[in-house]
Amino acid sequence: MRFFPRISGRRPRTTLALPAVLAFSLAASACTNGADTLGSPSDSTDLSSSDVILTSARLETLGSCDALLDRFIEIGLERVGPYGFGTPWGWFFDDFAVEEFDDAMEEDSASFETASADGEAASDFSSQGAGDDRSGTNNQEAGVDEADLVKTDGNRIVTLSGNKINVVDITGDEPRLARTIALDDNMWASEMFLSGDTALIMTNGWTDTPFLADRSSDMLWPQGTNTSTIVEVNIETGELGRSIEFEGSTLSAREIDGTVRIVVSSTIGKLPFLFPSTPGAEESATDANRALVEKSTIDNWLPTFRIVEPDGSVSSEGPAIECDRMHLPDEHSGFGAVSVLTVDLSDGLQLKDALGVVTDGQTVYASTDRLTVATARWPEFNPETGEPVGDEDYSTALHTFDITETERATYIASGEVTGSLLSQYSLSEHNGVLRVATTAGEPWGAEPTSESFVTTFGEQDGALVQLGQVGGLGKGERIFSVRFMGDTAYVVTFRQVDPLYTVDLSDPAAPAVLGELKIPGFSTYLHPVGEGLILGIGQDASEEGIQTGAQVSLFDVSDLSNPQRISQLTFGENTYSSIDWDPKAFLHWAPADTAFVPISWWGWDEETDTDQSGSASVLVSTAGTELVETARVAHPVTRQCEPNYAEEEIIEIESAVESGDLEEADAEAYLTELASQPEEYCWEYQAEIRRSVIVGDTLYTISEAGLQANALDGLAERGFVSFNG
Repeated sequence: MRFFPRISGRRPRTTLALPAVLAFSLAASACTNGADTLGSPSDSTDLSSSDVILTSARLETLGSCDALLDRFIEIGLERVGPYGFGTPWGWFFDDFAVEEFDDAMEEDSASFETASADGEAASDFSSQGAGDDRSGTNNQEAGVDEADLVKTDGNRIVTLSGNKINVVDITGDEPRLARTIALDDNMWASEMFLSGDTALIMTNGWTDTPFLADRSSDMLWPQGTNTSTIVEVNIETGELGRSIEFEGSTLSAREIDGTVRIVVSSTIGKLPFLFPSTPGAEESATDANRALVEKSTIDNWLPTFRIVEPDGSVSSEGPAIECDRMHLPDEHSGFGAVSVLTVDLSDGLQLKDALGVVTDGQTVYASTDRLTVATARWPEFNPETGEPVGDEDYSTALHTFDITETERATYIASGEVTGSLLSQYSLSEHNGVLRVATTAGEPWGAEPTSESFVTTFGEQDGALVQLGQVGGLGKGERIFSVRFMGDTAYVVTFRQVDPLYTVDLSDPAAPAVLGELKIPGFSTYLHPVGEGLILGIGQDASEEGIQTGAQVSLFDVSDLSNPQRISQLTFGENTYSSIDWDPKAFLHWAPADTAFVPISWWGWDEETDTDQSGSASVLVSTAGTELVETARVAHPVTRQCEPNYAEEEIIEIESAVESGDLEEADAEAYLTELASQPEEYCWEYQAEIRRSVIVGDTLYTISEAGLQANALDGLAERGFVSFNG
């Protein structure tokens, strides 16, 4: 044991180091479950000759529960061993690695809205305005609303923070906190939709008990699972309504004309496998685990759910997916299931339809016609060298669903593309064609052999068939942002300089690069702000590729063969924008030709021993051809205190002395230092602006600390509502 006492001068910890997260993840799991030439299109018909595109056969359903169970047991018996469906470390670590990769890609992601086919900014973006006088969520596609942590109906602004829902009345001269609604401590509210007085809240949590009451003593139940809960909340009365709880975690949700599609990722084959304590016990463990698979029921292989009424009673429970609505690939694709759920907001919290696919899921995209679920596929690795086995590479599986019917979603087609997606904005459906931007090579960093592609797919007999593909983008780099606007794709790659590529997609069979702009730094978010003008938000960088702080750039793309940066704003060292990983933090208010960009900075003044960090929403004028910072809005400094750790540390010091890990003289010095510490440790910080919302003539900015109102004209403050008291 090595002792490091916690003494004065420490700052609040806001992130958990990766090794600690990994250790916790493994421990928790163990306790619960045992190039083409640049600009030239590739062959658009001969799929077998392409080293970029792979296709998957159509998924199938087996009709009856008996047939489905037989298939699951067959798959399970082929793969079960002394450590269940994995190795002593691989099963748990692979699950963790996929989750960490998805989180990392989300943090690096850029976010974009779709524009009209002629390249002009669409006039009906939800991000441009939920009404004539108010803004809405910064959605990817026009007509497709995305769940978010802030929603408004023009009279109220509803925000989520942890397990709390804050309802702010904005009808008066100053905003007023109407009520704070607390959810269960086990619920972490992540996103919501708002319809009338009802907020549909999506939360993730954990349960140690089975969903199904008749399995409370079933030996086949593993002790604990992730949960996803959808709950109705009356924001006018504060009452919690009906909730639907699912095994698994919510990936994403979309709403079109009152119909909500929620995508949930679950684990199937939920069996309490026995792990051998010694290598000599592996054969016995395998036999025991095979017996568990053979005795399994269909409930062990289908995601389950329950409906909980406001009084806490369970009115319905069972498998979430009917057997004839569960789709399986020809080849085994892991022990995960993706469920696409349909809920009608106008009919209370009723589960209208659910269908499933036996696959993992990480990325969700939706247009008004199609919903696509993408899954990262990892090559098999040599455990000794860490290198991929054979010619395998990272790839992405794609599954598309027809969502034009309000009552149900219908599976359409599947395909696979080599390479990894950046985020949901790497996908776009336009005029019946699915467009996909990927980077081949390791998904977490650039490598000398990496390059990026834009590929087009059509639907044919249950398969996504390649129509065309262009590669060679950013060799040795990876994608940092993508935007599809009508018949054009804008792709930003980066390693040392930022190439912005313009890609012509007007002929899906022959996509081609039209232009390229190389400048230092990179953009992680692109947004149309006028005819032939795109705003880019990201990081400036030196000629050597060293990042030097946040920047906003204005690009002239009126000539796609010759894109130009015509204006730039930089914010100095140690600055960043949360838009880099959270695109909904951006707002462009077209009536005022103003972009609202959250900028944060960090630093420590050694002379005064004070924190110099801060945050503000920066107002940037996008009128004309020159970017101008016009003002900044910041929230009040927040003071926060917590009890000091003196008592805990004294026990730790005494224990270290007893074990011989700490000399008594050192212990005395540490104890003297602790005795001089105050009972509380306090610090001050300026909360990061998470969202900007405009209603009428007022700008509302939202942070974890509260909501602030400012006059849109002149920014005179109109009140601050604290969420901490």
